Amino acid sequence: MSKTLAEWMTLFIAINIMFAPILSYVDSLNREAVEVVLAEGAKKASIEGRFTPVIIQEMKDTLVNKYNFDPKKVTITGTQTLTPRNQYIKGSIKAPRSFIFVLDIFNPSPNTFEKDIKILSEYIN
Repeated sequence: MSKTLAEWMTLFIAINIMFAPILSYVDSLNREAVEVVLAEGAKKASIEGRFTPVIIQEMKDTLVNKYNFDPKKVTITGTQTLTPRNQYIKGSIKAPRSFIFVLDIFNPSPNTFEKDIKILSEYIN
């Protein structure tokens, strides 16, 4: 019995060691995708003076179509009021994280990415 238990434990540890680097790399790529989409959306919002519904939808579509995020779990918020030049616009994205370890009991990290951005408005009346 102890031999069988030891073999199963060794198997689980070996599987985690084999797949952790790949899953961690995918996680870092997803984090980078969220950061890039937020930065690009903030550039557009800076020119418009706010995060318009069109900009927010474009950002969500990019995450869903190009990076395969679940559309129900992606939340994008931003300054909705028209902001004049040299005042800050804020935006944020909350998106689900993939797992890093095959056995989720080893993963103490949060279940979502949360990225915020603050950019100066360039909107002129």
